[in-house]
Amino acid sequence: MANYIINECLTNDEFIISASTLTLGQAIRFGVGESLFCGTVGEVTESPTTPFYYFDAEYTDCCECLSDDGRGSLHFRFISCNDLEEINIESTNFCLEYGLPTTGITYEIQFDSETSFCATFDGLALSGETNYSYVSGGYANCEDCKEDPFIPPLSSNTESTICQEICDNSVITIIPLHPIYINSAGQEVLQMNAVLIGGNGLNG
Repeated sequence: MANYIINECLTNDEFIISASTLTLGQAIRFGVGESLFCGTVGEVTESPTTPFYYFDAEYTDCCECLSDDGRGSLHFRFISCNDLEEINIESTNFCLEYGLPTTGITYEIQFDSETSFCATFDGLALSGETNYSYVSGGYANCEDCKEDPFIPPLSSNTESTICQEICDNSVITIIPLHPIYINSAGQEVLQMNAVLIGGNGLNG
């Protein structure tokens, strides 16, 4: 049997367990003494195993492992960077869009179509609200999250080009500027089949 580095799902702390065959990146549940943990399988190592460990079960990912604890739905607790408010969310959307957050790491999240905000993951909660979704991250801290670089807008339809004949009867292709609008989710969308006209705000 080989010794594997296991990164605990919530904290990323390292444990080492021995098992016959594990797949890199898969999630497992394991115990150390009387405590059960979920973790992600890393590389094979020559280091000695964690004392009093035991292997329990295999899972697709950390969210599935943590959900299989008999308490029903999985919920995450975040602390808002703006006002330190505790925000408890139901995990389904976050797990689908990102995976399991790591304790102490900051993420940009959003409620419905409201303005997104930064919040630091603080562990599991007993209950949580739905309709929260992952936007970006993780970031080392709140400052890095708030200073996230510009994200280009989405694009809509097919690129429009303009063919212009010049004095020597040759033709050149011009790719015009396109208008940007805000969709229902609050995201900027570049309208590729429209042309931005001059500086008067008229679009055609």
